[in-house]
Amino acid sequence: MNKKNKIIFLSSLMIGVLTLTLGVTFSIYTFNKTSTNSKLIVGDIYMHYNETNQIALENAVPSTTYDVNNYFEFTINGKNTSTKDIWYEIVLTHGDNHATRTTRIRDDLLKFRLVEIKDDVETVVVDNQSYSDLTSKRIWVNTIPKNTTSDITYTYRLYMWISNDTVIGNLNQDYTIDEWNDVYASIKVNVNGDFNKKRVENASEFKELVKAKQTDSCKTYVEEDGITYISGTKDCINFNYVWYSGKLWRITAIYPDGTMKMITDDQITIISYGSNVNFYTDNENKSYMYQWLNEDFLDTLYNYENIIVTDSKWNSLTTSSISTKITEGSEGVTTTTSPVGLLNSYEYYMSYKNVTYSSGYLSIGYYWWLLNPDSIASVWYVYNNGSGRSDRYSDTSGGRPSINLKSGIQLSGGSGTETDPYTIAGDKEEVTPGTTLLNTRSSGEYVNFNNELYRIVSIENNITKINKNDYVRDTSNILLNKKFSTSVAYGGGTTDDYWDYYLNNTWYNALDSTYQNMIVESIYYIPEVSLGSSYKIAICATVSNTITTKDCEKTSNTWIGLVGLPRYGEMFASQQSVFYSSSPMWLMNPCSTLDSYVWEFNYSGSLFYANPSKINGGRPSINLKSSIKITGGKGTKDNPFEISE
Repeated sequence: MNKKNKIIFLSSLMIGVLTLTLGVTFSIYTFNKTSTNSKLIVGDIYMHYNETNQIALENAVPSTTYDVNNYFEFTINGKNTSTKDIWYEIVLTHGDNHATRTTRIRDDLLKFRLVEIKDDVETVVVDNQSYSDLTSKRIWVNTIPKNTTSDITYTYRLYMWISNDTVIGNLNQDYTIDEWNDVYASIKVNVNGDFNKKRVENASEFKELVKAKQTDSCKTYVEEDGITYISGTKDCINFNYVWYSGKLWRITAIYPDGTMKMITDDQITIISYGSNVNFYTDNENKSYMYQWLNEDFLDTLYNYENIIVTDSKWNSLTTSSISTKITEGSEGVTTTTSPVGLLNSYEYYMSYKNVTYSSGYLSIGYYWWLLNPDSIASVWYVYNNGSGRSDRYSDTSGGRPSINLKSGIQLSGGSGTETDPYTIAGDKEEVTPGTTLLNTRSSGEYVNFNNELYRIVSIENNITKINKNDYVRDTSNILLNKKFSTSVAYGGGTTDDYWDYYLNNTWYNALDSTYQNMIVESIYYIPEVSLGSSYKIAICATVSNTITTKDCEKTSNTWIGLVGLPRYGEMFASQQSVFYSSSPMWLMNPCSTLDSYVWEFNYSGSLFYANPSKINGGRPSINLKSSIKITGGKGTKDNPFEISE
C-alpha cells in the first residue's frame, strides 16, 4: 500500500485532521491541514495520516460490524523531554454538511471501532461505540510519557459503520425509504492537547492565566472588590478543572489573600435543604445540607486540614434577586464559619454575569442547591436550564460542595482541562500497582469493574462500596428499564421484570467469575424516608443534629444480598450522565409520605417518588471484599483503577 503521510501542526487547542464523509450511494472525502510542523518546548510531536486510506461507504446499508478493509489510519508520534506526561485526546465531531443531501444520520446509529496497530497487529481500544455515547465526543485519551528522548509512536485505525439497529420503512421507522436516500454522515477526527502551555503552580499564576485567556469573543473573568470571579461560557471556561480527593472541581474565584474557591463539577448527593431556610443558626439548629457537607462529605477530603481553609466564611443573605451583592457588612447577612459550604446566589450569578445563565460553565443540566434563602419559606437553587430559582427547603435538590484552598497551595500537575486537571500537592499519592488496597482510596475515585465504570461511594469496615456510573444497558447498548419490585420492599421480585431479581440473578450471573468473586454479601440499610426529612433517616434509627451518620445506631430496616441500588442521601447516587438524564432511576428507599411509593431520581436529578410497578433505569450498587488490590490506573474517569482479588 502506498502511504503518503502528511504532517499536521499540533496546536495547544485543537486541530481538524480530516473529514470522513459517507453517503448511502456515494462518498465525499475532504481534509484540513496546516503547512508547518510543530516545534514545542517539550519536544517534537507530530500527527500523520494516510491520505489513501479513507473510509468510503458507498451504497452503505446497516450492518452488525465494520468492513475490515475500510478504515482511516493515523499516527501520533514524538518525544517529551519534560517532567510531565503530555495528555492528548482523540475526539470525533460532526463534519461539514453534505453538498446535496440534507439528512445527517442519527448519532446513535453511527458506530465506531478504534484500534491501536503495532507490527500489523490490532489491539482494540474502543469497540462498538455510537457517536451519541461518547463523553464530550472523546473516543480515546493517551499520553506521550515524560522524560523520553527518543520518538514514541502510536498508530490508530478508525472503523465506521451504520448500526444494524437502523430500521428503514414506510411508516414510523428511523427513516422512511425516501429519507434514507437522502442520508449522509460526516465526521471529523480531532486531536486535542495542551502541549506548550506554561503550567501554573499557585493562585497568582492562575489569575494571570485567567486574564490572559480573555478575548472580545471569549470572556473568562469579572473583577469586583479585589475578587477575580471565573465567569463565562462552557466553551471558554475549559481551564479551571482540579482533581482533589477523588472528585473533579472547578475553580470559581481567586481572592486577594491568595485563597481560591472551588465547587464540585457534578452533584455529589441529592437531599432536602433543611427543616427551615437557615444554613446554620447554632449547633442545635443546622440545616441538613450543613450537616451533610461538614460531617459526611468533609471526611472524604484527604489531608483537608492542610489543604482547605477550615474556618471559611459562608455568607447567606436572604435576597429576592440573584444579582443582589452579598457582603459581610450587608444588613441581615448570616455568616457561617465552617470548612465546607455552597455557593450563594450572588457567587453563582457572577459565574455567568457577562453571558447567559444557560451557557454558563456551572450550568450542568441538573438541579442543585445554593446557600441562601430568597424568603422565609424558600431557598435559592439552580434549575436544570441554569437559571436561579427558589424552592421550599423541604424539597430536594443536588449538593455541589464548595471549599476554599489555602493561600500558597500548589497546583502540582495537569493543565487545567477536564481530561488533564490540575492536581494538588498534598493530595493522596498515586497507587503502587499490585500492592495498594482499594479500601485505602478516596470516595469518588473511579473503578473499572467487569469492563464498566463505577465510582467509590464509601469505605466502611474495610469494605468498599461502589455504584455503577451509568445505567445498566443490554448487549446492544440500549438502556434497560424495569419495575422496582413487587412492593416497596426491595428483594421481593421473582422474575427479570424486577430490578431486585434481575440484578441478583441474571445480571450477577453474567459477570465474569473473577468479578463475581470480588462481591461480598452485605447489609443494605433501607428505611422509609419521608419528604422533607433528614437524609440521616436513610441510615440512622434516630435522628439528632449532634450525632453523625458514622456514629449513629443503624436502622433495623435492612435487606441482605449481593447487588442493591443507590440509596437516599448516599454519595454518587444521583444522575451521573452529562446534562439532563435519559431516564429516571430507582433508589432503594421507600417513601413513607406515600406508603405505596419508592424514591426515584427524575430526569433533572431531583428526587421524586413513584409506584414500584413503574419502569425506570437502574444502577447497581455493590460491596467489594477488603482484599481487593489495585493493579493499575489512576482512579480518574478517563483512567479508572484496574482491580483484582
